[in-house]
Amino acid sequence: MLDSLKQKNNKMNSNNKKEIKIAIPTNDGENIFTKMLGRAKEFHIYEVNEKKFRFIEKRNNPYENTMQHLKTLDLYELISDCDIIISGRIGKKGIKRLEERNMKLFFRNGGIKEALINLVRKEKFYQI
Repeated sequence: MLDSLKQKNNKMNSNNKKEIKIAIPTNDGENIFTKMLGRAKEFHIYEVNEKKFRFIEKRNNPYENTMQHLKTLDLYELISDCDIIISGRIGKKGIKRLEERNMKLFFRNGGIKEALINLVRKEKFYQI
């Protein structure tokens, strides 16, 4: 279960618990962006530990309106400190590029809060 996160994420919080960062593309701050990952206006970054999540920051996507070659790699640089992306859609080549960099991908639609709650319950991040 999420073995790549154990290798990638060595950061510990003050209680010696693993902290996992999740990047979520969004245009409104409430819902997961349903179109291609690179077209989102911004990424909301959350930190997860023990069954809980908290909002850390908003990162604007400077590549929102661009069509450059290897856009996924530019986006990766923007969120490379994150362990997980929860997205509506990512292209096939983008999926491969992100997974090669040990990014764990989950595909969801709907509200950000609901997706985080469901993911935390299902994946049991607090046991990592």
